[in-house]
Amino acid sequence: MDNKVVGFIGAGNMAFAIAKGILSSGFLSPKNIIASARTRVRLDTVWKELGVATTTDNIEVVNQADIIILAVKPFVLSSILDQIKDVGGLTSKLFISIATGVTLETIQTRLSGCKVIRTMPNTPCLVQCGVVLYVCGSLCSKEDSDFVKLFFKCTGIVEEVDENHIDAMTSIMGCSIAWYYMVVEAMSDGGVMNGVPRAAAYKLAAKSMEGAARMLLETGKHPGELKDAVTSAGGSTIRGVNELEASGIRGAFMRAVTSATQRNIELSRLK
Repeated sequence: MDNKVVGFIGAGNMAFAIAKGILSSGFLSPKNIIASARTRVRLDTVWKELGVATTTDNIEVVNQADIIILAVKPFVLSSILDQIKDVGGLTSKLFISIATGVTLETIQTRLSGCKVIRTMPNTPCLVQCGVVLYVCGSLCSKEDSDFVKLFFKCTGIVEEVDENHIDAMTSIMGCSIAWYYMVVEAMSDGGVMNGVPRAAAYKLAAKSMEGAARMLLETGKHPGELKDAVTSAGGSTIRGVNELEASGIRGAFMRAVTSATQRNIELSRLK
């Protein structure tokens, strides 16, 4: 990768998470990255620590980079594509979109003849524990697919998926991160209410969630089986389970996934 330059159009939280994860892994060095944003505020603060090149000119990113990460909000992407579509040499570059809900067809129509890959990463990419979903466009080669796997592997697990499933999958692996934080916060509040210091409560709740996730992934057991293994008859855990069930926690999460998925579909219709 020493001879390849990766450019980020958009310098928000997700772009930063990907860039920092890749730099931390050693897959790229700062000299191989350039990022653009509408103003210099974020570039001169958050991005400064990465030591990468920065600019407010999107065309400069396109001209310098071999791989361009489209890391802007869905409602902004259309204007960005119109801005860069007439730059020379685009067909030799690889475009990777991380814009939620924006379909391959939408991007390929604007960037005619270009190689496009639609991806959906989540913010734990920042600590190399993320999930990245991707779908290759019709002009992409196996080498392009292999590159995306290698590129994002530095930030977590990478899965090629059917585009028809990506909106629902985004809710499960992307939107859900905020919900998990809400769970940790609520668990910690419960601890504080019962006399546990706030810092200790956060640490215990977060580490327990991490451990539960690892047990699911490493054992391959059904979550219900693992739940039953720590739920003794007449014990404190089943008492807590009863409270959660009475509150409709399962239905709440199912509705959250469904609602977020519908919003992702709405975003895909924005032109």
